[in-house]
Amino acid sequence: MAAVSLDKVPSHDSPKLEPDVLVNNPDASSKEIGSVQLEKAETSKSYIMHGSRLVLLCIAFIVSFGLIALDQTILSTALATIVSHFHAVSDLSWIASAYFLPQVGLMLLFGRILSLAPVKAVYLLSIAIFELGSLFCAIAPSVNFLIFGRAVAGVGAAGLWIAIMSVLAQISTIETRPVLLGMFGAVFAVASVVGPLLGGIFSDKVTWRWCFWINLPCGGLALVLVLLVLPNIPAPKTSTEPALRKWMGLDYVGAALSIGMVTCLLIPLQWGGNEKPWSDRSVIALLIVSAVLCIMFLFWEHRQGSNAILPLSMLMTGDMPGACLEAVRGSTPFQSHHNDKYSVHLQFFISIAFVIAIYYLPLLYQVEGHSATRSGILILPFMASGVITAGVAGGLIKKFGYVWPFLVGPPLVAAVAAGLIFTVKPETRSSVLVGYQIILGFGLGSATQNTLVAAQAQYAKEPERIPQATGLVTFAQLVGSAVGLAIAGAVFSSQLVKKLDGLGDIPQSVVDAVRTSVEAIFALPPETKEPVIRAYMSAVDFVFIIGIPAAALAAVAGMTVARKKIDVSGM
Repeated sequence: MAAVSLDKVPSHDSPKLEPDVLVNNPDASSKEIGSVQLEKAETSKSYIMHGSRLVLLCIAFIVSFGLIALDQTILSTALATIVSHFHAVSDLSWIASAYFLPQVGLMLLFGRILSLAPVKAVYLLSIAIFELGSLFCAIAPSVNFLIFGRAVAGVGAAGLWIAIMSVLAQISTIETRPVLLGMFGAVFAVASVVGPLLGGIFSDKVTWRWCFWINLPCGGLALVLVLLVLPNIPAPKTSTEPALRKWMGLDYVGAALSIGMVTCLLIPLQWGGNEKPWSDRSVIALLIVSAVLCIMFLFWEHRQGSNAILPLSMLMTGDMPGACLEAVRGSTPFQSHHNDKYSVHLQFFISIAFVIAIYYLPLLYQVEGHSATRSGILILPFMASGVITAGVAGGLIKKFGYVWPFLVGPPLVAAVAAGLIFTVKPETRSSVLVGYQIILGFGLGSATQNTLVAAQAQYAKEPERIPQATGLVTFAQLVGSAVGLAIAGAVFSSQLVKKLDGLGDIPQSVVDAVRTSVEAIFALPPETKEPVIRAYMSAVDFVFIIGIPAAALAAVAGMTVARKKIDVSGM
């Protein structure tokens, strides 16, 4: 959810946002300064769009943005069918997290690329990569190829999100921009609700592969529309350095280190207690490598300074160190950066809890025998509750100006709800589980969206830093989602093995079958099916235990938010 509320990005009607590398350099020659100023004058040309061209471009962006959002949730109800098809229940979390992983390192890098390349070219390349990844997923002959396709699609999604937000800032006026961005927020919310339903329908009525085939015609339409109606907006010119040197100056090492450290963390989390014991050398070695890469990443980003993909200067400002735990942290716009600060910590921990709910609630229903379509319908209370409470909380913050209550109270509610879902058994009434879902949706929805509200409000008087703050929120969300899925997958797999092995009177062949395929459960005779379903549900229930400390830690982090009124006048 958090990745959609970017309401201030660099634009041509905000000249303050363009860096003046040479113009502010006392050592630069007058010729160099004149050249840069001339180039800047050319790029400051108005690209404001109106009428039918704006409508067509918005359609293209709504479609492509909707596809990005849809790919985050559409598999939640289809995963049981997919892993059963490939006999790969243990790879469930990888199919989901592979989409988030490349975005961890590339989302911020694409932001840097937009300072060097025309935004139209970046968009077209990104959607082409996204479409290619979707094609790979649709034709995947194996689970490993499917995971690879998801990763390729994730690369494209990172570029698409950044490009769309950048274009919107350049083609709209200050007056129309909030309307456009609000519309995209609504698209994300609708896609989050529709995704599980659509995934279930495809899995039951056609084939799960249509979860990916649908991206091809829709993405193709968006690509053609953008190609025809979006003007060629040049990249900003901020120096007279050769183009090759500028491209070589991008923080590729930082992007590689960030992806590497997260990957080396996810793999042992997936292996530990499942494919290999936690004491296995390879598991320990990868955890150590992940820690080393994390240290190297922070050291490298510090050395890179303003060229870093992760602006450590923001993280080290006042309250910012805690920001990566919830999202991004900083200071109130009414005070100095060195006192009276507030923080926005929720996103990392809340993302862990949210991604567990969206992917494992449908599995809980499907284990009971519900179809993928039915499971998508049955988790609507959670999705609707989250969307509605996010909107209500945002409205209350805008009216009263206080964000901290929504960053402390709701996560505690979410922790309680996760604990309640842990108690669910086969005999639990559906109405009871619906109630638990609504409580969980309230807790997560009220907090998730408002990490961005606070992050953007804290830099109300420094609008040039808002894109970086928003990027950090998104970075925390993506890392939290990837790590959350990995931990959930490890817990689920280890508990499933433990619970099934505990059914001593069931043949090993049956245990092996249901460990790799959810659908195999329903081919069992009644006297065997009931204990297997109970074991499966118990394993899924254990996953929600992770949500308890995740949400509780988010609330603890939220307690550091200054209890002061924030400036929301421009939001």
